Amino acid sequence: MTLSVKTHQEGAMKYNLRRLLLKLVLGVGLAYLPSTGYAAGEVVLGFLDDMSGVAAESGNDALHAVQIAIDEVNQKGGIRGRKVRLVVYDGKQDPQLTATFATRFAEDDEGLILIGGNPAVPVAATIPVINELEVPYFTLSAATDSFTNPSTPFHFRFGPANSQDAAAVADFIAERGFKKAAVINNSLPYGIDGGSAVEKALKERGVEVVAHETYDTNATDLSPQVVKIRDAKPEIVVIWPYPADGGRVLRALHQLDVDAVRIVARIALYETLRKMAGETGDGALVTNTVDTERPEVQAFFKTFGERFGERPPTMYIAMAYDAAKVALQVAATDEVQAALEKGDLEGARDAVRVNMERIGRFEGLQGKPGTAYQFGPNQHQGPPNRDWFVWMEVRNMGLVKADTSKVGPKR
Repeated sequence: MTLSVKTHQEGAMKYNLRRLLLKLVLGVGLAYLPSTGYAAGEVVLGFLDDMSGVAAESGNDALHAVQIAIDEVNQKGGIRGRKVRLVVYDGKQDPQLTATFATRFAEDDEGLILIGGNPAVPVAATIPVINELEVPYFTLSAATDSFTNPSTPFHFRFGPANSQDAAAVADFIAERGFKKAAVINNSLPYGIDGGSAVEKALKERGVEVVAHETYDTNATDLSPQVVKIRDAKPEIVVIWPYPADGGRVLRALHQLDVDAVRIVARIALYETLRKMAGETGDGALVTNTVDTERPEVQAFFKTFGERFGERPPTMYIAMAYDAAKVALQVAATDEVQAALEKGDLEGARDAVRVNMERIGRFEGLQGKPGTAYQFGPNQHQGPPNRDWFVWMEVRNMGLVKADTSKVGPKR
């Protein structure tokens, strides 16, 4: 499917033209159309993600993180006396349903900011819709590079892009002395985009890619692809999967005696993948963005566990909390609040956009100590390119911090 995504300049021109026409038709004094939701003294945020499909694990974890952030504000009286209300939609992995719910949030719920978006396909369908409706959309781990390159007016991303993930993987492989790598990814946009990005990054760092295989996510027999990888004799294999198929890849690598270090892109943070892989996943390395040695990270996940049950400290939880904290911070700015006081929801949404581009650095739960999100007029991709990732290792179907000093090619 070909998407027509507005550029930042086109979106701003359309917005300004629409406001000018509204003033001409209604008169300047009547240009603000009161919103019943905001007249009632609420700030309405939305959460839209897959909460019952194959990516439900990240969706539900993210929802719980957003709820914690909102409860923290409401327990202190809300935003300038306005309580924050969260509207929740389960878009599953259905792009049409997700885009429809985004429209409902904008038009029926009169929402201010929409948060969510872990699977890439629904997000791809929703970005053009949300830009047309001019509603701020804070997406999470949907990693396709083109989502924020170029930037579009009302979309901001809090998760790393595939190219950033790929650069971290390639840096690690090169620094640890590996010379020959293989790549295997699924045939969905996330897999194809990530696989291409990591192959490019490896070659740029002088690492030979001896095999690159793509498989259908529904395939039960992965031996054709895995045999080609085995015969190419890589020192390390990079896997860019979705949860269920990622488990099958790890099993196939084990069954066909591929003797190489294994790196799985962030998807191995899903418990679903680790359970599917079973003991064949042990030792696999995984990219994450949560440094568990940071005291504030430890404190947050303690609170999260007490309320929702213990969960591994993954990027899916951390980035959702960070996105909600930024949304609440921006919603409290003078420009947004002044627009809401007038009942000018359209103006409030645009003030969110403007203030997001002014926010600059924001330190959250993701990243190593001292690193921060960075937003700007032409920078709607928040995570920086350096010092964002940490390494985890799969052990007994769980996750532990990896001792990377022991990782290297077999001699």
